[in-house]
Amino acid sequence: MRALLIGYLIFIILIALVVIYIVSRLRVKFPGRFIFIILLVIISPVIISYLSLSYFYPLPETAVPDLNGLSEAQAQQKLEEIGLTMHVEKKYDEGDLVTFQRPEPGRTVKEGRSVTVIIGNPRTIDYLNLTTPEGQSTPPPQNPANTSETTNEGENQP
Repeated sequence: MRALLIGYLIFIILIALVVIYIVSRLRVKFPGRFIFIILLVIISPVIISYLSLSYFYPLPETAVPDLNGLSEAQAQQKLEEIGLTMHVEKKYDEGDLVTFQRPEPGRTVKEGRSVTVIIGNPRTIDYLNLTTPEGQSTPPPQNPANTSETTNEGENQP
C-alpha cells in the first residue's frame, strides 16, 4: 500500500512539472483554468477510489461489551478478543475495577477503536460532617444572604 502511495505521489509531481512546462511554452490564455482541469483529472481517481473503497469495503463493526466491574486485565483481554483497544483515562487509588467506560456498552463501533475507561473511584469527602483536628464536628457554613438581620444603614426606609 505504501509503495502504491509513493508511486502515485511521484506521478502527481511529474504531471505537475509537465503542466507547468506546457503552460509556460504554449502561453495559454487562461492558465488558471488549464491547471484546474489538469488537477481535477489527477485528483479525481483518488476521490473515486476513496469513495468506492469506503462503500464496498467497509471496516468490520463490533458491539462494545460491558466492562463495568471488571479488573483492568480482564477488561483489556475482553476488548482484545473482539478487536478493540483500551485507553485508561484515570486510575484512582480507591478500587481497581472499571467504573466508567466510553463508548457505552452495546454501542456498535468499528474494529480497532479505542474504548476509554476509568479504573477505581475518586475519594469522596463529606463536607457537611467535617471534623477539626481535636475531633469536634464543625457546623456547616451559613449563607449570609439568607439572614434577615443584614440591612444597609443610612438608607431611607419607607
